[in-house]
Amino acid sequence: MSTVAALRRRREAAAGARGLRSWVTTTDHKRIGLLYIGTALAYLLVALVFALTMRTQLAAPRAGIVDPGAYNQIFTMHGTTMIFLFGMPILSGLANYLVPLQIGARDVAFPRLNAFSYWVYLFGGLFLFSSFLFGGAIDTGWFSYAPLNQAAFSPHDGVTFWTLALAVLGVSSLAGSINLIVTMLRERAPGMTLGMMPLFSIATFVNQFLILFAIPSLTAAVAMLYLDRLYDTVFFRAELGGDPVIWQHLFWFFGHPEVYILILPAFGIVSEIVPVFSRRPLFGRTTMIVMVAIIGGLGFSVWAHHMFAVGLPTYFNAIMAATSMIIAVPTGVKIFNWLATMWNGSLRFNTPLLFCCGLIAFFTIGGLTGVTLAVVPFNWQVTDTYYVVAHLHNVLIPGSVFGVFGGIYYWFPKATGRLLDDGLGKVHFWGSLVGFGMTFLPMYVLGILGMPRRVYTYAPDLGWDTLNLVSTVGAFVLVGSIVVFVVNVVRSLRHGERAGPNPFEAWTLEWATTSPPPPANFAALPVVTSDRPLWGPQGGGEDAVAGGTATGDAAAGSVAAGGAAGAAAGATEGAGLEQTGLPALAALGIVLIAAGLLGVPLLSVAGAAVLLAAMARWVWAGWPEAEEPAPPGQRFTPLGLGMLAFLGSEVVLFGALIYAYVHLRMKAMIWPPEGMPPLDIVFPAFNTALLLLSGVTAEWAMLSFRKGASRTVRIALVATIALGTAFLAGQAYEYVHVGFGLSDGLLGSAFFTLTGFHGAHVTGGVMLLVFMLVRVVRDGRLGFARPPAGTTGMMQAGTYYWHFVDVVWLALFVVIYLL
Repeated sequence: MSTVAALRRRREAAAGARGLRSWVTTTDHKRIGLLYIGTALAYLLVALVFALTMRTQLAAPRAGIVDPGAYNQIFTMHGTTMIFLFGMPILSGLANYLVPLQIGARDVAFPRLNAFSYWVYLFGGLFLFSSFLFGGAIDTGWFSYAPLNQAAFSPHDGVTFWTLALAVLGVSSLAGSINLIVTMLRERAPGMTLGMMPLFSIATFVNQFLILFAIPSLTAAVAMLYLDRLYDTVFFRAELGGDPVIWQHLFWFFGHPEVYILILPAFGIVSEIVPVFSRRPLFGRTTMIVMVAIIGGLGFSVWAHHMFAVGLPTYFNAIMAATSMIIAVPTGVKIFNWLATMWNGSLRFNTPLLFCCGLIAFFTIGGLTGVTLAVVPFNWQVTDTYYVVAHLHNVLIPGSVFGVFGGIYYWFPKATGRLLDDGLGKVHFWGSLVGFGMTFLPMYVLGILGMPRRVYTYAPDLGWDTLNLVSTVGAFVLVGSIVVFVVNVVRSLRHGERAGPNPFEAWTLEWATTSPPPPANFAALPVVTSDRPLWGPQGGGEDAVAGGTATGDAAAGSVAAGGAAGAAAGATEGAGLEQTGLPALAALGIVLIAAGLLGVPLLSVAGAAVLLAAMARWVWAGWPEAEEPAPPGQRFTPLGLGMLAFLGSEVVLFGALIYAYVHLRMKAMIWPPEGMPPLDIVFPAFNTALLLLSGVTAEWAMLSFRKGASRTVRIALVATIALGTAFLAGQAYEYVHVGFGLSDGLLGSAFFTLTGFHGAHVTGGVMLLVFMLVRVVRDGRLGFARPPAGTTGMMQAGTYYWHFVDVVWLALFVVIYLL
C-alpha cells in the first residue's frame, strides 16, 4: 500500500473511532495531553488524602489516627505521588496539548511514542500503588536514603516496588522529553525560530533537557539499590565496603534539577498569562529566555546543598553554597520581569492572573528561605526539621501548583470550548492562598523550634501544639479549595459559557484556531514573523501571520499547500490521526517485565514477549517517523535527532554507574580487594577489537545506504551483527571464567553491573540491526521514499546507537581493565 493510501486509511479509521476505545488507541497529542492532565489530577486527589491524614495525625500531641508504620507509608507515598505522578505528568500534559499548537504544528514528531509515554506513566503509577496489596508500600521517605532502604532495615517489598516503579516512570519521562525536543526543533511553523516560540514552549524546551539529563542518575541509583536488595551487591552497604553517600549524590543530582523540572514550565505559564491580562508585552523577553536557560544549567550544580550535614569536604560545601546562592539571581530577575510587565498595565484580575500573583508572592518567600538554607551553619541548625518541609512546599506549591491552576483556568476554554466560572475560580484562589499560608508558614517556626520532619507524633510540652493545629486547619482549607476547583470543572463542562476561539484576546498561535482545535490543529500552517503572531487591536496581527488559520469546524483536516512544507504537514497529520493500541500494549509489556523482577521470572518473560511483539508490529507495519528522510539542507532525520537526545541521557546513566565504581574503588584503597583474582586484560582487549571493528562496518552500512548500494548494505549489516554477537559471546565466556560472581564484594558488584548494563545495550543494538537487515532484504531499502543521497531515520538512528555502544565500551575498558 502506498504512503498516501496508508495515511488516508489511518485518517478514516480515526474519524470513525468513538467512545472509550478511541481514547485507548489515540495518538492525537491533544487527547494524550488531556489523558495526562486527567490522570495527574486523579493522583493529586489521592496525594491530598494522604496529606490530610498526616496533618490530622499531627493536629494534636500523641494522636492515634494512624500507627507509625502506616504514617511512614503515607508520608512516603504522598511525596512520591506529588512529584512523580502529579507534578511532572500534569506539566507533560499541558506541554503535550499546547506546544504543537503554540509552534504551529500539526502534531508532535513521534505520535506513537507520545501515546506510549502516557500509558507507561499510567501503568507505572498503578504498579506503584499495587504495593499496598503486597505487604505494604515504601516507608523510607520519597528520597529513601541508604542504608534505611536496604533489605536489613526494610525487609518488605515496598522499597523494591518503588525502585521498579521509578525505573518504569523514568521510561515515560524520557520518551516524552525526546518527543517534545524533536517536535520543537523540527515541527515549528514556517518562519518561527526557537526564540520566537511562546515562553511556555521555550521553558518546556529547556525543561526537557533537565529531564533528559536528570532522570538517568535516578535510574542508575535505583538499579543499584535493586541489585543490593535482591542480589546481594554492596553498592550502598557500608559494612561490606559500599558507601551510602553514593546514593545521596546520585539521588540529589536528580533531585535538585527535579525542583526546576517542576517549576520552569510553571514560570512559562506565568510568562504567558501576565502579559495577556496586563495588555502589555512581556518586559525583557530576551532576558527572561536567558534566565530560564541559566536556571536550567545551574540546576545541575547545586545538588549537594541537600548534603551539608553529611560531612563532605568543607571546600565542596562552600562551592555548593555559592552556586545555591547564585541561582537565586536569575530567579529574582524573572520576578522583576513579571512585576515590570504589570506595572502601569491595564490589569484584568481574572482567576488566571490571580494565581500568577499568588505564585509571585509566595514563591519569593520560598526563594528567600532557600537562600537561608544555602548558608551552611544555618543549614546545620535546621536540617531535617520542619523548616525544610516549609521551604520545599513554599517553592513547589506556589511555584508549580499555583502555576498549573493558573494555566488550567487560562487554557481550559481552548481545550473544551467553555470558560471556567470566574467566581468559583476566585473562591478557589483565595481558599488556596489562605489555606497555603496557614498550612506551611507555621512550619518555618516549628522548624526553628526544633520539630524534626518525618515524625508521626510529638510530646505535649514542646510548644508545638498550636502551630500544628493551625497548620492542620489550613490543610483542610487548602484541600477544600481544590474541591471547589473540581466542582467548577464538572459544572463548566456541562454548563460553562461558550468561549470562542480567543476569549482572552491573547496573541500566541494556540488562539488562532477553534476551541477546541480540530484534529489537524490548523486549516493551513501559519507563516510567523513575530513572537506575538496575533498581536493587534482585535487580536488579528495580519503582519505577523500569513497562510490562514482555522476559524471554524469546516476548516478541520485541511493542510497547508505548497512544496515540501505542505507535504510534510500532510504526513504528520496522517500519523497524528492514527488509532492504534500498540503503544498501550508495549507499555503493558514494560510493566509486566518490572512486575516479574519482583521474583516472578516467568512474568518478566511474558512481558518481554508482549513488548517485543508490540514493537515488532509497531515498526514492521509502517512507521512514518522511522522512514522519514532528513529535510533538505539538514543532516539529521527526526528519528536520528531523537536518537541523539536519547543517547545524551544514556551518557548520564553510564556516567553515574562509572562514578559509583570509581568512588568505591578509591574508598577501597587496595584493588582488587584481597582474595579476589585480578582481571585478565588479553581476552577483553581482543573482544574490544571486535566491537570497534563492528563500528566500522556499521558506518560502512550507512554510507552504502546513502549511495543506494543495497547489496553492500546487506553485507555490512550482516558483518556488524556477526561482530556484535561475537562480542556478546566473548562477554559470556569471560563471565563464566572470571572467577567471581555478582555478589562477591565490590569487584563482583561493580564489574558485573557495568558490563551487564553495556551488554544489555549491545543486545538491543543487535536486535535493531537484525530488523534493519530484514527490511533491507524485504524492500531493497529502508523506507517508503529515500532521496538518492539521503538516509532514512531508522538507518541513521541505528548507526548512531551502535557507535554509542562502541564509545561506552571504550570508556568501560579503560576504567575497569586498564586503570
